[in-house]
Amino acid sequence: MVGVVGKVGIIGLLLLFSLSGCDFRRVVVNDPLVVDSLDELVPGTSTIQDVAEKLGAPDEIEEVAQGMVFRHRYGDSKTMRVNFGWLLRIFLPVAPSMNLGRGEGSTYILHVAMRQDLTFDHSVIQPPPDTPHFGFWPF
Repeated sequence: MVGVVGKVGIIGLLLLFSLSGCDFRRVVVNDPLVVDSLDELVPGTSTIQDVAEKLGAPDEIEEVAQGMVFRHRYGDSKTMRVNFGWLLRIFLPVAPSMNLGRGEGSTYILHVAMRQDLTFDHSVIQPPPDTPHFGFWPF
């Protein structure tokens, strides 16, 4: 009888240690894009200051032949991973990283085109790519 209780205790202890290597994260990059703020921008009239006032500072600025392109990014990702190497920290001086994980995320990019005279031209929101239909990790 004691042997069964001891085995259950060891299994429970191992389960507790393995769960300690779990990691849940949520990462949000920048404020969400507000499409309504783009309605107030008038092509050829709104200045670079108007764009910065409505949308904030861009993440990236690229110079093109017609003027400039501002890129504003918004990302939201959630991940979960389990590090099975964490359990080996008890027995080994160096714990190998054996991570299995899965996450979902979306990154939207707003491209704002500016003319050479630094007035607003047009904007395009690039949606995130489609998620693959096949996932190796089943959870």
